[in-house]
Amino acid sequence: MAISEYSQLKNELLSCIDEMLGIESIRGCPCEELREKIGTDLFNLVVVGQFKRGKTSVINALLGAEILPVAVVPLTSIATIMTYGETLRLKVYFNDGRVSEIRPENLPEYVTEKGNPKNIKDVSEVIITYPSPYLKNGVRLIDTPGVGSIYQHNTDVAYRYLPKSDAALFLLSVDQPMGKAELDFLKDVKEYSNKIFFLLNKADYLNEKDLAESIDFTTNGLKEIMGSDVRIFPVSARLALEGKTTNSIETLQKSRLPEFASMLNSFLMEEKGKVIITVAANNLQKIISQARFELELEMKSLTSPLEELQKKIKTFEAKKQEVLTEKQDFDILLDGETKRIIKTILDEDLEKYKKDLVANEQAHLEGEFAKMVKKMSSKDLKNSLEHLVISHVKQAFNVWRAIEDERLSKAFEAVCRRFTVKIDETVDGLLKFSSDLFEIPFDAVKTEAFWSARSEFYYKFKDQPVGLEMVTSSLTLVLPKFIGDKLILRKMKEYLSQVIDIQSGRAHHDFSERLDKSKLDFRWEMLRRIEATMEGISAAIQTGMNRRSKGEEEVGRRKEDISLISGKLNELGGKLASIKAGVDGKGPLNAA
Repeated sequence: MAISEYSQLKNELLSCIDEMLGIESIRGCPCEELREKIGTDLFNLVVVGQFKRGKTSVINALLGAEILPVAVVPLTSIATIMTYGETLRLKVYFNDGRVSEIRPENLPEYVTEKGNPKNIKDVSEVIITYPSPYLKNGVRLIDTPGVGSIYQHNTDVAYRYLPKSDAALFLLSVDQPMGKAELDFLKDVKEYSNKIFFLLNKADYLNEKDLAESIDFTTNGLKEIMGSDVRIFPVSARLALEGKTTNSIETLQKSRLPEFASMLNSFLMEEKGKVIITVAANNLQKIISQARFELELEMKSLTSPLEELQKKIKTFEAKKQEVLTEKQDFDILLDGETKRIIKTILDEDLEKYKKDLVANEQAHLEGEFAKMVKKMSSKDLKNSLEHLVISHVKQAFNVWRAIEDERLSKAFEAVCRRFTVKIDETVDGLLKFSSDLFEIPFDAVKTEAFWSARSEFYYKFKDQPVGLEMVTSSLTLVLPKFIGDKLILRKMKEYLSQVIDIQSGRAHHDFSERLDKSKLDFRWEMLRRIEATMEGISAAIQTGMNRRSKGEEEVGRRKEDISLISGKLNELGGKLASIKAGVDGKGPLNAA
């Protein structure tokens, strides 16, 4: 299934949702939620690799425009996210929550090491919208800083985006053989990414024989890390960009990029596009199946003997009480699981990270102190070290927060999946009970829930605590410099521990708060499904009985209405079945 086919199926699915919104008998349908999930689904392709492998050039080549800056020195220092938009727009997101729109020519001032050394501008990320067909169906290209350069904070930023990748594009190049640092980084990428594409850039530098040798050498090195055969795509980002900007098909083919792009598109559709379409279609079919059942139930209440109907209603009310008891058990168990995640994952991870961070940063502080102490006054020394502590701890927690965010999200989503199965069993059990009780056929549709834990958690590094006033007090100033400087170092170590403790407390509070909110959102969503099912069954019976009390003429009109609505539901069911067939390659889109 190509991206164009996926786009068409997605539009057909959205059209089905519009039709469902116009059918009165469909109650409790999360149509708007489904529409949002289908419309905003994203494929995150994180481009990673050692510095100077040409990551930025490859992204420019995929987009067909020279949007991101390139240079001969390690350049990218901030992650840049490319997403679809009708016009070229650039927005800078800062760690303190500010957002600023900038002109394209000003981008280097925020994302390069020269324009924003060591991220002194406190940029979180830059998001660029661009009307590229490649981005039109939810694909997001994320350009990360290269690892292994002299700038450690660039490596940290690259690691921050690994957990959010649907696929990683790992860049190598023919002009620099793979090194140990590159292979070590690949081990970490493998841990976070289920799918890794290997691109060997600058293929145009070599003749065919030398290129084949380079591919063999690189393949053997990668196989040791991956534990299986790997496929390497040799490409020339330079030729690809030239071919696209000059509309030269010959140059584009020489770049070898089209072959890789085709493989990448196939992966996206196989791994994500098919799942999105199928799960959404199954959810809609489940809703239609329940709506059909409720219509049949209403028809039954229009025609069944009244005494027999009332006995069955009484039995159904008793079943509802059993379900309400199950809801209470659900609340208790979900609360316990959320607390378990905090205790066994968040608390343990945070404690270990604090311990390691204090040791590493104290060693770094001592090293910087030794460099500065002979060059600066006590006051300047104190100010410089304080700034060093703040910037290092801030960067460290930003990286750790992103990775921990992914761990907690996955743990909570695993809990949600287990509870969703239980809720589905409760809902289907209630419908099956009602089906048997009122002697109406019901087909349960098995599907996965579209609900997932929210991943948007924005960490803000708030104002730093006070705590070093005594360092620049008159006592320090009157002491001999070597004594005063030693006091500064001791107080700085205390300050470092204090800053790390406070940031740990904030991170713990924010994560716990987010988990609690996610728990409440999930609880409301799941219990709403149970309540909507009970209300739907009760309402169908009551509606039939109310119309019945108004006489045979009213009953006859309602039977005609039910017949018309059933026809619409059957038609919608057929469309959804056709969409699912299209996903499997059996629909009209794939016909010869």
